Amino acid sequence: MAALHQRSVLAMIKEFRRNWHTLCDSERTTVCGADAMLLALQLCMAESSRQHGGEFTVSLSDVLLTWKHLLHEKLNLPFENVEVIDHYEDIRRTYDSFLKNSNMLDVMDVYKKCSVLTSNCENNANISAENFQQGKNEQKKKIPILSS
Repeated sequence: MAALHQRSVLAMIKEFRRNWHTLCDSERTTVCGADAMLLALQLCMAESSRQHGGEFTVSLSDVLLTWKHLLHEKLNLPFENVEVIDHYEDIRRTYDSFLKNSNMLDVMDVYKKCSVLTSNCENNANISAENFQQGKNEQKKKIPILSS
């Protein structure tokens, strides 16, 4: 099961790399996996902790709790029993700013961008099918019927 999900994530990233010019500003965009996302989030949380409390530290449990909330928020999933850590908005702002300034995207952003690309392709396919069908109907109208 995990291998299936890993293949679909890899396929999504390959699709993103093929269509980067329509999805992002630079071809040198780095895609962060879960480990890099957690590291970036930990740094952003430590910075927020330093600004609000004085120490550049954060517990692993707080990082995981915040990451769970971030996943739910970015993917528009329902929030069931997901606690919000103090200063989450500041942490989220710092995290987004860090990714933007580093020319990075996390896997959730890639997923959202690829889903937009997929929905656009599906819309184009539906339009093409409609045009084909309408064109086919118009051709039938133009063909004269020969009677004997």
